[in-house]
Amino acid sequence: MAESEKTRPSREDVSKLVAEWQYLQSLAEVLKQRIDLATAAITEMENTIQAIDELSKVTEEVETLFMLGANAYAKGKITDTKKILVNIGANVLVEKSLEEAKKFFESRIDNLRRVIAETQQQLASVSTRLSKLEPELRKIAESQSGG
Repeated sequence: MAESEKTRPSREDVSKLVAEWQYLQSLAEVLKQRIDLATAAITEMENTIQAIDELSKVTEEVETLFMLGANAYAKGKITDTKKILVNIGANVLVEKSLEEAKKFFESRIDNLRRVIAETQQQLASVSTRLSKLEPELRKIAESQSGG
């Protein structure tokens, strides 16, 4: 019996495993959220590129609806259909031609896809470690409840 007690992990070892498992669980959740946010941003930018493509077909002043937020819109006219203002970060707006704006968003999409790929690799690594920890923790729990 003394021999089986020696092979049992100490309370400290069990605590470390549980803490690691909890940390990895929350890290996996953060990584999933990061992927979801990047995916949503890509969708929004793809929609923006489609809107730019539609605007490029317009040759004269056009009346449209402008979203104010929270499902509120205002009527307005686009007087310059060849250039738009693009937020390049920190609420800095830069005037760009439609083609420049499209390239800007395509570049951002490419960067986000790289971020998603890297984050998916990190998530796979975390998931692999979790799948190795879970049977180990289950085994410890069974040995403690059984004896």
